[in-house]
Amino acid sequence: MTERTDHTGRDGRGLVSAPTTHRDFEILSTVPVGVLVLRRDASFLFANEAAANLFGGTAALSCLAETFCPTDGTELEDNLRHGHRFEAIVAGSDSHRQVMVSVAELMRADESDFVVSLTDVTELKRATEHAEFLAHHDPLTRLGNRTLLLSVWDAVEERLTAGEGHIHALALDLDRFKEVNDQHGHAMGDLVLRQAAERIRTAVGDAGQVFRFGGDEFFVMLDGLSRETAVEVGRQIVEAVGEPMSVLGHRITIGCSVGIASAPLDGTRRDALHRASDIALYDVKHQGRGDVACFDPLREQSMLDQRLLQADLIVAMANDAIDLAFEAQHDSVSGEIESVETDLTWTNTRTGQTLAADDLRALAADAGLSYLLDLWSIRRAVSSFVERHPTEGTCRNVAVTVDATTLLNPDLVDATLRVLADCELSPDRLELQIVESAVLASCDELTPAIRRLTQTGVRLVIIGFGAGRPDLGYLRSLGVARLKLDRNLAARILGDADAEAMMGAVWTLCQRLGIEMSADGIATDRQWRALQRFGRMRAQGPYFAGKAEPTIATVSRGSDAGFG
Repeated sequence: MTERTDHTGRDGRGLVSAPTTHRDFEILSTVPVGVLVLRRDASFLFANEAAANLFGGTAALSCLAETFCPTDGTELEDNLRHGHRFEAIVAGSDSHRQVMVSVAELMRADESDFVVSLTDVTELKRATEHAEFLAHHDPLTRLGNRTLLLSVWDAVEERLTAGEGHIHALALDLDRFKEVNDQHGHAMGDLVLRQAAERIRTAVGDAGQVFRFGGDEFFVMLDGLSRETAVEVGRQIVEAVGEPMSVLGHRITIGCSVGIASAPLDGTRRDALHRASDIALYDVKHQGRGDVACFDPLREQSMLDQRLLQADLIVAMANDAIDLAFEAQHDSVSGEIESVETDLTWTNTRTGQTLAADDLRALAADAGLSYLLDLWSIRRAVSSFVERHPTEGTCRNVAVTVDATTLLNPDLVDATLRVLADCELSPDRLELQIVESAVLASCDELTPAIRRLTQTGVRLVIIGFGAGRPDLGYLRSLGVARLKLDRNLAARILGDADAEAMMGAVWTLCQRLGIEMSADGIATDRQWRALQRFGRMRAQGPYFAGKAEPTIATVSRGSDAGFG
C-alpha cells in the first residue's frame, strides 16, 4: 500500500511513499490522462492504458530514449531529475503527439522512481498554430499578409539604416481581375487568385517573400539582389501571370503590373518604399498595364495630381457637373437628322482644366470609375433625349459610348432597363457604343455580356471600325446593330483609292449582314457627296454645323437646354 505523507520531497516536488510494488500502481490505470512510472535511468516501469495508447502500444515503451523526446533537445533523464514540467514529442507507431509532461518523484527506502503524467496537447497546439498562421497569412492564397510583413520589416529596416544590404519592394496589381469577378462571380475569382498567387510565388522562388494585401494587390520583397535582377524578377512575374489559366472549364486570361522601389536608393523606411512602389505601379497602369517600372521621383507629384483629379470627377458625377451634348447623325439619302450621339465635356472647377470625352473616359478607366461614368451618361442622355424626342418620328435613336468593362458588369442590364423604364423609352431606341479594338481584345469575355444586353432590345454599335485590321467574323455573332467607321477613313475618302474601296466593301458587308452603317468626321461637301454614292447610312461631322437643324446641342450641368 502506498502512503502519501506530504509534498516536501526533493525540491518540494516529491511524493514520499512507503516501499512500493507493481500492484501499488494499479490504481493509476483508471486515471484519464497518460501516466508513466519510470526508474532513475528513465527506463520503463509502469504505464496506464491512456499512456500506452499515446505511444501506440507497449512496444514503444521499451525504448523511451527514441520514442519520448523533450522538445528542448535535452536528454529525458535530465528533464526527469530537474524539470517539474516540460514539453515532449511522443513518437507513436502511427503518429507523433505533443504532450505536456509533469514529473513527481516517488521516494522509497532504498531508491526512487518518477511518476510522469502526460497531457496530450496536440490538438491545442494545432489550433494555436493555425490561429497564429491566420493572423499572419492570407487564408485564401496562404501567402503572408500585411501583419507578417510588419513583423519582419523591423529587422530589415535596422539593416538598411546601418547601411547593410539592398531591398527591393515590388507592388503588384492583377490586370482585368475585376472583369473576372464581374463576369464569372467571386467563387471563380478566388480560384483565379489562388493560381495567380502560386505563379507569383514560383516566379519569385527563393529570391524573396510574397505577400497578399487583399483584393488583387500583392507585394514582393526581394533581398540582396541588384536592381537589374529585381526588374527581371518583375518581368518573370508579369509573364507567368499573363499565361492563360484553365479554371472550372473556362479559359481565363488576366495580366499583372509591377512597380519597383529600391532601398536605400528610394528610401529606407517601409512607408517610403511602399509609397514609391505604388507610384511606380501607377506609372505602369497609366501607360497601358502589363509591364514593369521603377520609381521615378519626378512622377510623384503627377500621380498626386491625377488622384486629386479622380476625386474631383467623383464629386462632379454626384453633382451632375459634367456637360453632356448631342451631335446629330444625318441620313445620307434624305439629309435629315436620324439619330443623335452623346458627347461629354468636363471642366474641373478646382483647376479650370477642361477634359474632352476621350480624356474623361481615360481618367475614369484609370480610377476604376468607368461603370459609374457610363451609367451617369446613360441616365442623363436618355432623360434629356426623351424630353425632346419622345417618339421615333422626330429622332430615332440616342447613342452613348461606354467602356468595355462596363459591358462586363453584371448590374449593367438591370440598371439600364431601370433608366429606360423610368424615362419611358423603348430599349431599341438606345444604342450603346463600344470601340472596335476593345471588342477584338476581349471578344470571348464580351460575347455573353453583349448578348445579354442585346436580348433586351438595346442596340450595340461598334465605333472606330476600320482603324485596324479587324476579323469581321465577330460582327454577326455579337448581334451588332450598327458600325460607325473610323473618322480617318472619311478624311481619306477623296483621292485615296484604298479608303474608298474599304468603305465600299464595308458598306456591302453591312448590307448583307443587315447591319446599319455610319460615318464620322464629314467636313466638306465633296466628302458628303462621295459618301452618298455608297448608299444609305448615317453621317456626322463639322460639315453639318451650318445646317438648319443644329448639329450640336449641349445639355448643360443641371439645365434643360438640349437638342431639338
